[in-house]
Amino acid sequence: MKEDHKIQKQSEGLYQWIVLASFCLNSMSNIFLFTGLSPIWSQVAIYYGTTDYDLNWFTNMYYITLMSSAFLFNPLIIKYFGISQLLSCCFTSLGLWLLLYVKQDYLLGLVSLGLISLGESLYFQVPLRKTYKIIIDLSKLWFAHDQRIISTFIAQYSSNVGMLISYTISSLYFQDIVDESEFNTRYENLILFNAIFATIALVFNLSTLKTPSQHHDIVEIRLTIWESLSKLVMSEESVFDILSISSFIGLSWCYTMLLGTQQYYQGQSFLEVTQTSIYFQVGQIVAGTYCTWKLQKQSKAGIQQDYDSYIKTMISLGFWLLVFEIILFEDIPFIILVFINFFIGAGIGGIYSVLLEALMEKHFPVQELAIGTIFAAVASVIYHNQKQVVSITITMTLVIPKFLEYGFQISCYLMIIPFCYIAVFYKTQFKRFEAEA
Repeated sequence: MKEDHKIQKQSEGLYQWIVLASFCLNSMSNIFLFTGLSPIWSQVAIYYGTTDYDLNWFTNMYYITLMSSAFLFNPLIIKYFGISQLLSCCFTSLGLWLLLYVKQDYLLGLVSLGLISLGESLYFQVPLRKTYKIIIDLSKLWFAHDQRIISTFIAQYSSNVGMLISYTISSLYFQDIVDESEFNTRYENLILFNAIFATIALVFNLSTLKTPSQHHDIVEIRLTIWESLSKLVMSEESVFDILSISSFIGLSWCYTMLLGTQQYYQGQSFLEVTQTSIYFQVGQIVAGTYCTWKLQKQSKAGIQQDYDSYIKTMISLGFWLLVFEIILFEDIPFIILVFINFFIGAGIGGIYSVLLEALMEKHFPVQELAIGTIFAAVASVIYHNQKQVVSITITMTLVIPKFLEYGFQISCYLMIIPFCYIAVFYKTQFKRFEAEA
């Protein structure tokens, strides 16, 4: 009997990583094309017969759909995690195959981006969620307490890995294109690859329908989803926490576009812009891996995790290097600029999962799903607004050339207030840790 139990436990231990890997494949396939558009933005605008500025409606459609549906899908995600993952994969796959089928039809392309966005709205906050009684999220259902932060990290940063792979492939695959017909063929090949990838992810996510025979976590009381949302919105401290932290995450999502615009203005090449962007993404992943490893060791030792020191140290590193870059951008040798961007990436985007875990500790017993949804919504709005700054900057340059020179600086100076709040006032309260103890 003991031997059978041991075999079952080993089998389930392997299966939990299959479930997590399936979720990661879904996340990567969903973000792939959206990120891959960045290095080829102008050519894609020509492909759809529109302008660089009007192509922003692709991202507008993506975020409008995401923000309008994310909160509505929360009850479905809470009750039917496996089904929500399959629906997410279905929407993503359908959107990509439709985008490939309609080819250069701009309006139907918008519909396709809306479907892909519906796919994200069904998964992007899931790894953060823990719920009342039977309804349990990915981490709580499949992973033990001391595996929580690493499973959250892997699920969260799978999106960053997808962005890094997508940006790199897009940059290399299209760098030598001179003929419009060849670009059109390669662009459609990129969509085809993404559609096949998303379909494979759909098959793998059939694994999420299974429920483990033994739950790894204890039953914990949470507020309902709507009580949680209400408490977060009505609490002054939680509003400041989410706004300040989301500002850094939102900036990390659009930083490469802001800096890339500045680099082109300074006469740097496409290859140089690509290198700084890739190092920025790698910096995020490396920093996230290091912080997670250190906090995982504390978790296994059964001690309170030192979230605040990692948060304040890394954000300070990113912020002050950002200030340094803004002031001396024209005089920085390119090789130094590359390494600075590695550490800026580590500082402003390398502790996403740590920030989320800290917020969950501090605002217990609010549901993690509510925190994740609001957090991602605010960060997405900030990202969207910053991206609009890039578009407006490019447009305004035709009338006011100096606007491009200072657009990047103005966007980054907006980080001063969020940085001061986190560095001086933010402090994690270990409410969840004490309840579990």
